[in-house]
Amino acid sequence: MTDPRWVGRSYETKPFLVTEQSIRDYMGAVGDLSEDGELLAPPTYAMVYGFDAYWQLWTDQEVALDVAHLVHGEQRFSFQRPVRPGDRLQTTGRLTAINTRGDMELVTFELSARDEKDRPVSDATALFIIRRA
Repeated sequence: MTDPRWVGRSYETKPFLVTEQSIRDYMGAVGDLSEDGELLAPPTYAMVYGFDAYWQLWTDQEVALDVAHLVHGEQRFSFQRPVRPGDRLQTTGRLTAINTRGDMELVTFELSARDEKDRPVSDATALFIIRRA
């Protein structure tokens, strides 16, 4: 069982430079072959610039999530504006809830990305389900 005292712990990513190539590579990997108009990152590209915040949580030895039994249960994104090549984005992830339901632990992780002028770009919420061994 993850200790609930870790609720509130946060993780900061280094600034991530969004490039045209990284957007195109991501779009190719997920089968998005659209070529219409201005190149904008698809919504799930938020996982690319925010991934390090997840990684920091998953590898935090103090929090010690049981990642061997972790299932990604839910993901939501909201955007204040589109993500474009040239954006420099920094993401903060925060552990916002640890709850128990039966033999499962429900862990909520919220992320907020801002640009280099500290303007909000996107928010995300992830729910991880950990089955207790």
